[in-house]
Amino acid sequence: MGDESGEKWRFEKVVFVFQKNEQIEEVELNSVQLSALLHSKQVWIETFSQNLKIENTVWSYGNRHVSLQVYLK
Repeated sequence: MGDESGEKWRFEKVVFVFQKNEQIEEVELNSVQLSALLHSKQVWIETFSQNLKIENTVWSYGNRHVSLQVYLK
């Protein structure tokens, strides 16, 4: 599967951190999912069984890969 340029979907690592109890959930999202997350104020995390507010994000980029930590409250 690819986009209009013929490239394959690239998945990037996202770590959700629920600060209340320091639980984490690691997932890989494609560029469309990352874009949707970027525009969100809340996110449902099934592992946490809660709809949580995005408090802060920390992005890093290296070796042509994006890594994102999303802090939730």
